[in-house]
Amino acid sequence: MRTIYGKLTAMILAITLGLMLFLPMRFGQEDHLYASPNTLKMYRGGTYDIACTLDSDHAQAITYASMDERVATVSEQGRVKAVGPGATEIHITAEGGAKTAVRVEVEGVPTTKLTLNTDSLRIEKGQVTGLSASFNEGADDTRLEWRSEDPEIARVNAAGRVTGVGGGQTRIYAAAPNGLKAAADVFVHVSGNAVRMTPEDLTVGTGASLTISPIWFPNDATDTVERWISSDENLLRVDENGTIRAVGVGNPVLTVVSDEGLSNSMVIKVEPSAASFDLVPAAATIERGDALDVQTRFLDAEGNEYPPSEKHYITWASSDPSVATVDEGHVKALKSGTTNITATVDGVTATCALQVQVLVHEITLNENEIYMLKSATSMPIQLVATISPSDPDDPTITWTTDNDLVANVDENGLVTMTGYYGTAVITARAVSGAEAHFTVSMVVALPELDQDTGEIVTPAVMGTNEEE
Repeated sequence: MRTIYGKLTAMILAITLGLMLFLPMRFGQEDHLYASPNTLKMYRGGTYDIACTLDSDHAQAITYASMDERVATVSEQGRVKAVGPGATEIHITAEGGAKTAVRVEVEGVPTTKLTLNTDSLRIEKGQVTGLSASFNEGADDTRLEWRSEDPEIARVNAAGRVTGVGGGQTRIYAAAPNGLKAAADVFVHVSGNAVRMTPEDLTVGTGASLTISPIWFPNDATDTVERWISSDENLLRVDENGTIRAVGVGNPVLTVVSDEGLSNSMVIKVEPSAASFDLVPAAATIERGDALDVQTRFLDAEGNEYPPSEKHYITWASSDPSVATVDEGHVKALKSGTTNITATVDGVTATCALQVQVLVHEITLNENEIYMLKSATSMPIQLVATISPSDPDDPTITWTTDNDLVANVDENGLVTMTGYYGTAVITARAVSGAEAHFTVSMVVALPELDQDTGEIVTPAVMGTNEEE
């Protein structure tokens, strides 16, 4: 019995000793280390404190290490600092051997500010100069896309070099990849060599009023009018915009002077005002795409035609240029609608009321001709009309038959047979008068066609209704 107790005691001692030896190893294997977050996305120069949780029965020291300190560094306390663009891992290790890692992705400092070295630029035609951009401190992405609002005035290359191309003003834009923009106004100066006036060789009647425009040479000169001068304001008056008004019969001289010292003059012949005038025709209707020449007719005080006034300057206008335009009486119809074509002479205006319409010019049907046996009379035929142009003012199609004993047609083009032998012509007619025809013949025997040419070899046998 002592032997049994002795063996039992020895076994208990061995188990206790094994547990004592195995326990530290077991605890180490069951430790777990967690970091939050698993991935860090940072901008260069930023910092972040990693939060770690150790699942263990006893406290342990934790160490941090960066796998690439060119991208990010880490302090002994787990503070990560973003150094340069790229990606690396922060390895975290507990004293007992538990490990984890945090991935760090570093982007450059974002572009949050974009400005140009000037808001406006004045250059000569042909001159080349540069625009430069500045960004917020530390911005990594300094790529820019340069664009000119009007390359006919100024061009800009990929480096921001600006070239004056033609006279005028435009804007140069610089845009960063993230959408930030900056802009500068660019004025390209072109000196003028000469200035003229239009319209030229003017003959007007008293009461006439119109605006004179300067024409610069070269045509992209940026010179502007400094003043207009009339040699005799009792005959001709002119305002700062170049609008003249003839007030007395004679030959006054109109002069234009530019800001850069150019000048020009012309004689304006002022005659007595036309007593009256009208337009021929006074009203007209034309189709879209057509043209019409409207004539002026000058009248004296008794209502007779008065040719001497025909050389007086005429101002033409259309009340709705989207419907029709007019140039010296030549009218072009553009779209359906109404507009007033007006002519103004010596302060008096005459009108031609113009209507532009769109009519159906052509109708085509999906079927042109068909022969049918009496056994097929129960099968209706649907005709489909296609009109040209496709957008007329009135697209209505009227359907008729010339023989309702053979076939009828409804308002939608559905043809039904009535059972009699013979031929019926179905007509599709537009309001404009355009027509298309479909012929249906009820026969005893169908025609035979040549397989190669499609031509009728043997005519259809028509039959007679009396035979029934």
